[in-house]
This record gives sequence, C-alpha cells and structure tokens, in this order.
Amino acid sequence: MKDKPRRRESRDHLAKVFESFPEALLSLDTGLRIVMMNAAAEELTGFRRQEIARRRVNAVIGVAQLRYMTGILRERGSFTTASFITKIRSKEGGEIPVRLVVSPLRRGRRGLSGILCVVSDLRDVKRIQGKLLEAERLAALSEIAAGLSHAINNPLCAILGNTQLLLMESDRLDAGAVKKLRSIEREISRIQRVAERLPRITRPASSEYVGGRRMLDIEASGHARRRSPRGRPAKQ
Repeated sequence: MKDKPRRRESRDHLAKVFESFPEALLSLDTGLRIVMMNAAAEELTGFRRQEIARRRVNAVIGVAQLRYMTGILRERGSFTTASFITKIRSKEGGEIPVRLVVSPLRRGRRGLSGILCVVSDLRDVKRIQGKLLEAERLAALSEIAAGLSHAINNPLCAILGNTQLLLMESDRLDAGAVKKLRSIEREISRIQRVAERLPRITRPASSEYVGGRRMLDIEASGHARRRSPRGRPAKQ
C-alpha cells in the first residue's frame, strides 16, 4: 500500500518533466498514433493536444519519416536511438526544419510500447547559417573585387599617363586627335571610379542584361563609404 503513493508521485513527477521539457516532445504508441505532446510541441506545430490526440503522427511528420519509424517497430529490441534532420508540418501547412530524435519506449527488457520523438526547431539555426554563408560570400566577393580593382588600375594608370602626356602637346595635334584623347581620358577616369567602387560593395544587386542573364549592377549595389586618409568618411 505504501508503494502506491510513491508510484503516483513518480508518475506525477515524470508528467511534469514531460510537460516542462524545453524541446517539443511527441509520445507515440506502436500504431504511430500520438498519445501525448507537451506545451513546446503545441507551440512549435500550432496544434492543440486535444486536436491531434490519437491521430497518426503523419499529421505533422512526412511519409518518409513514417516509413523509418515503421522500420523501428519491426526491429523492436535491436533499435536504440537515432536522429536526423527533416521537416515537420505545422497546423497552417508550412514546413519547419527540425532535428528529430527518435527513441524507443520499452516495456521491460524486450517489449516495445511506443516511440518518443524529440523535435528541435532549427529555424534560428538556418537563419544564422544563412547569414554566415552570406557573410562568407561577401568576403569572397570583396577579395575578388579588390584583386580585379588592382589588376584593372595598373594598366589604366599607364594608359592615362600616356594620354595626358600626349594632351600636354595638344598644340601640335589636330583638333580631331585632341578630341579623341580627351574622350579616352574621360573613359579611363570612369573605369577607375568603377574599379575603386568594386571592393566597397556591401549589398550586391543584379540586373537583367541581354539574353536574360543577370549581372552585377554596380550602381544599384550598396557600398561602404570610402575613408579619407584621416579615417573620416570621404565624399562619394
């Protein structure tokens, strides 16, 4: 008789642990029907437990995962615990990236009474990964742009220098030649400005060009402000 209050106390304690666990928990029977879910599972999926109780778990977990769980039930005593990255369905119909840990619920040494699913929301992780990938992409773009800028500016400086030397002798040239040299000087300066802006791109933008191809739009892209020699932002 004394054991009954203790068993009841243990069950109550386990129920509180299940309910307050920070990750979403789904307890399934051997027919893959949802027996229990905690508050975190309700918040993650949008389902209330009374809406989904006794329904098969395919209400939230896809067919491929159901096949995997069916395999678990077939293996019975040999199965331990497994985890994988997948997606679950919310009540609104959207897909949520999760890490799903599947563990057997045993009855005695060999009997299997069901499956416990621990579901971890990966949406924040995916967002952070996306930001890291974007930062890496921008860093790589910046390195490429700096190399291009250097490679473009070196020959341009030589071309511009020679053009300006010729213009210093404009009185010995005909008007047509001088006009062409002035045009070359302007276009070289324009290319130098573009090359100078390449390493400072912070938010790349693209535009559609001939043939439907998309190319980097330097004018539409966001740029970091150029620093003056004293460290103050220089005028653009």
